[in-house]
Amino acid sequence: TSILNDDGKTEWVELNDTLKRNTYDLEEGFVRDGELMKYYENGKSVSTVGIDVSKYQGDIDWAKVKAAGIRFAMIRVGSRGYGTGQLILDENCGKNIQGALNNGIKVGVYFFSQATSTVEAVEEANFVVAAVMNYKITYPVVCDIEQVKNDTARTDQLTNDEITQYTKDFCDTVKGYGYKPMIYADKKCLLTRLDLTKLQDYDIWLNQSGEKQDYPYEFDMWQYSQVGVIDGINGETDLNISFINYEEK
Repeated sequence: TSILNDDGKTEWVELNDTLKRNTYDLEEGFVRDGELMKYYENGKSVSTVGIDVSKYQGDIDWAKVKAAGIRFAMIRVGSRGYGTGQLILDENCGKNIQGALNNGIKVGVYFFSQATSTVEAVEEANFVVAAVMNYKITYPVVCDIEQVKNDTARTDQLTNDEITQYTKDFCDTVKGYGYKPMIYADKKCLLTRLDLTKLQDYDIWLNQSGEKQDYPYEFDMWQYSQVGVIDGINGETDLNISFINYEEK
């Protein structure tokens, strides 16, 4: 499969036959209904539509978001500074979680990781759990390992094995608390920075904007737009489709 490098050149990545392929019907399964993407099997919708938000979306009218058809929200708990290494709580985290829950929207959370050791990865997971433990979190707790663009980051020099291990450490810690761990990344990062054979126990949240995706392996959630327009949110927001109803899983 192909990936697009930062220099605009295409690179071909050999597929690993030991990893399960995704079997989504790209030709007829996905149907766009305005801003919302839905997936059908045998004429029946088998997906759930959601958003992911942070402080950058400002004050959200969650009642309007629910009325717009949104059924789950992935809410940013915080991040580790990619220069300082400091743990930072998203200032709207609690308000967003409570607002979504009050309006019957299911909630998962994510954290932008910049761990450079097992100790830091576990620290990040503990930080997230401490922030959400008093809320009903039924969707995944996510390790966001997207790469920093147009700047240098403290994780740039890590090997693939190191990033894989620290991602696993975060997910294992989250799982130990009873939450469902998940990994968020784009196609390039998933295929070139992680050893996916060591991460098969965790669900994948794919970041790939567009009407279709071409990620070859199994994934469970797809961020298909970063410029979505949803009533109740000023400006643009990320749109997602989940192929799993995590509340029932």
